[in-house]
Amino acid sequence: MQREREPDDGEALAPLGGEPRTKATTLSDRLVTAIAVGEYSPGERLPSERDLAASLGVSRQTVRQALQQVTDLGLIETRRGRSGGAFVAQASWEDVAPEVARRTLETEIPRLLELHDYRCMVEGMIARAAAERRTDDDVAALEQALEQFQAATSMTQARNADRRLHGLVTAAARNPHLTSLSAHLTAAATLGFGVEPYTQEFYDEALAQHAELVGHVVRGDAEAAGHCAQHHFTLTLETMQAGLRRAQGA
Repeated sequence: MQREREPDDGEALAPLGGEPRTKATTLSDRLVTAIAVGEYSPGERLPSERDLAASLGVSRQTVRQALQQVTDLGLIETRRGRSGGAFVAQASWEDVAPEVARRTLETEIPRLLELHDYRCMVEGMIARAAAERRTDDDVAALEQALEQFQAATSMTQARNADRRLHGLVTAAARNPHLTSLSAHLTAAATLGFGVEPYTQEFYDEALAQHAELVGHVVRGDAEAAGHCAQHHFTLTLETMQAGLRRAQGA
């Protein structure tokens, strides 16, 4: 059976804002925007080309071209050696590419509104199930993950601790379909990267909500855990809206 041909990396995709975009340029715009909203922080190593291509459903050539475009802007730097790779540079996106983030977020945020509502409902359901089904081992792991989040000294550490904490909540729900759905919605809500945006502006609020959520799950208060999770996941959209305001004012 003949496979349907995938568009070449140089072919134009559906126009964004009336301007033809290639796959690489569209991905480049999303990478810039991911940096702008705090999905990746200065000094942080990006996923490998292979991992990005697999998670985003594009070729490695597309990823390579997109990374080069963001490198040309000064927002990514490449390091050689065993511990090398593509790292977020210290350059300010507001100085070099505010219009890219503004254009992308003005397109994405309206699309995310209904998805955001659906995601919050699903995450509330997961938290309720976790509170009902958590074990003593789950409780210990969640309390440790919360301590790691509290001890974070950078947004990269906070983001990693956040990923672990919510992964543990989802695991405690003990339903593989919910785990898969949560991962799918996280990717859809975060420009395709599956990485929660984190900025210092929202860290204290996230910390308080994490402590509240873990407390409800640990105590087995399913209704409170569900309501808390639904409210907590609004932070993703709020962080992106804050990024849009910064881009518009840059």
